[in-house]
Amino acid sequence: MAASKVFVVLVFVLILASLGSALFSLVKGKGTDKTFKALRIRVGLSVGLFVVLFGLFAAGVLQPHGGPG
Repeated sequence: MAASKVFVVLVFVLILASLGSALFSLVKGKGTDKTFKALRIRVGLSVGLFVVLFGLFAAGVLQPHGGPG
């Protein structure tokens, strides 16, 4: 269970890094191709993370819990 949480956090950090890379290339004007590639990677990682989380919930590895309230 701890390994799955580490994996999720790692992928989330990669998503944020890709988003930062896209922002940097957009601000610096290094071309739309680099920006598009970074955003495409971010979307792919996000969809992949969603699929993995859905699979982990379905397998019972991760258990949702109620929030405050």
